[in-house]
Amino acid sequence: MKPVIWPYAKLSDGSWTIPEGVIHKTWERLVELNRVDATWYDGSVQDEKDFIEFLQDPYIFPVLVVDANELRLWLLAWLSDIQRGSARGHFCYLDRYNMNVTKMLLNYWAKIASLRVIIGITPESYQLVLKIIQKSGFQILGTIPQICDMYYEGRLEGGVISYYLTKEGDDNGGQEYG
Repeated sequence: MKPVIWPYAKLSDGSWTIPEGVIHKTWERLVELNRVDATWYDGSVQDEKDFIEFLQDPYIFPVLVVDANELRLWLLAWLSDIQRGSARGHFCYLDRYNMNVTKMLLNYWAKIASLRVIIGITPESYQLVLKIIQKSGFQILGTIPQICDMYYEGRLEGGVISYYLTKEGDDNGGQEYG
């Protein structure tokens, strides 16, 4: 296995770093694994058009982790809500869970100079996901009641708040505020 991180970004000529066919295959894999509703539990992505629009949103920073040897999709992940050293982190495995792939991605994100903490909000019913989050090095803080809009179930659910420090210490990552 040779995992490679492949950022999805718009180039100056208007093209994207990941070919349309790979994005289409990623959508097909999400559907095949029945992960669309669980990943976008708020109902914001319901079809391939929504998916592409989501990935191309300038405030979303998606990456694919692929196995370069086998041309296999491993993981779709993205950062959102980036502000003052923090961002929301989102993960969706497209193959079996692999700790090395997760650590590789977290190390990649840790190289973003201004990013100090990745924040997660996970529906409390996603017990397997919560176990994976903890194994990956995220710290669990607690649950906020009724914060997750479980669109497909027509209800609100508590969200478990977690975080991952990308920089150790309290030196604010070299950033000056004032």
